[in-house]
Amino acid sequence: MNVYGTKQIRNVALLGHGGAGKTTLAEAMALVTGAISRMGKVTDGNTISDYDKEEIKRQFSISTSLIPLEYEGEDGPIKINLLDTPGYFDFVGEVEEAISVADAAVIVVNCKAGIEVGTLKAWELCEKYKLPRLFFVTNMDDDQASFRELLLKLEKEFGRKIAPFHLPIRENEKFVGFVNVVKMAGRRFTVNSDYVECEIPEYSQKNLGIAREALMEAVAEISEEYMERYFSGDEFTLEEISSALREHVIQGNIVPVMLGSGINAQGVKMVLQAIDKYFPSPERYECIGVDVSTGERFTARYNDNVSLSARVFKTILDPFIGKYSLMKICTGTLKADSAIYNVNKDTEEKRKTLCAKGKRCHRSSGIKSRRYWRSIQIECDADR
Repeated sequence: MNVYGTKQIRNVALLGHGGAGKTTLAEAMALVTGAISRMGKVTDGNTISDYDKEEIKRQFSISTSLIPLEYEGEDGPIKINLLDTPGYFDFVGEVEEAISVADAAVIVVNCKAGIEVGTLKAWELCEKYKLPRLFFVTNMDDDQASFRELLLKLEKEFGRKIAPFHLPIRENEKFVGFVNVVKMAGRRFTVNSDYVECEIPEYSQKNLGIAREALMEAVAEISEEYMERYFSGDEFTLEEISSALREHVIQGNIVPVMLGSGINAQGVKMVLQAIDKYFPSPERYECIGVDVSTGERFTARYNDNVSLSARVFKTILDPFIGKYSLMKICTGTLKADSAIYNVNKDTEEKRKTLCAKGKRCHRSSGIKSRRYWRSIQIECDADR
């Protein structure tokens, strides 16, 4: 099992209106990262995040699901903890609990449906919690979906923060690829999210020039030196552009807009690359807690070299496993059979671990089931 440091972790919430395509995007991301070998469908009731009987019956998410993904990033492997949230307001508490532990968000928008109430609510929550975010425009495979029209609506609703990182390439009314505005290169899809380089269509040149100019202005605003270079006509290197855009995205000054098709897993690899490049790790933030000895509030940096502290953000009652909690480690390191002080019960508790067979085990790292589907096989006490 890979061990990831704080710098290699990305905690990302999937937000958006009900039916926008969040669960399908999560399924596509799991496919592209190799976590699953075949995509499930919401209509078939076999997705990894909508496993509850009611979710399968109603064909929409009711509770937040945690999907761990391993992805080979630009500077090495990273761990993406994906939080797939419900889109309907009846379950807004599930969204709040996911955002409380997320460090960034992907807001999914159906290109044909456009900006919906859930889109506005997702933006408000990101503003409230000061989360970096990006828009993923899905359903681009629909020939009636107009990316340009949606982009204009996003800019009108959310202002100049909106920055298109992609522009669609269509041939014979079909979505076949995209233009990478940052790298100024055309991409044609082959299989799923895989692509090959291609020529940038002539009809994209005008919009590409406008989008590129807006990005370069944002890069120039990072410092006076960059501003002088921009006005003098100097070209920024790709490394300088990526570094400046990352800073702007983290600060919330820029919200990238990317596109694809969740059902066909198109454009998903670019979203994974953006999560790696532009989203922050938890170490950039501070955690807020209460000193139980004095009752005073305190802030602390995420640090694995100090005493253990963690925040339980969700408790689940499973008919087969029993009651268990999901938590975000704030400081220190949680080990097997660690003694944890429960501030609510004013008592110490020991962490219980389960193996792939659902038995208590001191050496296990996950549960292989519909809820925790990672195929991590570790020697079990029951096999000795």
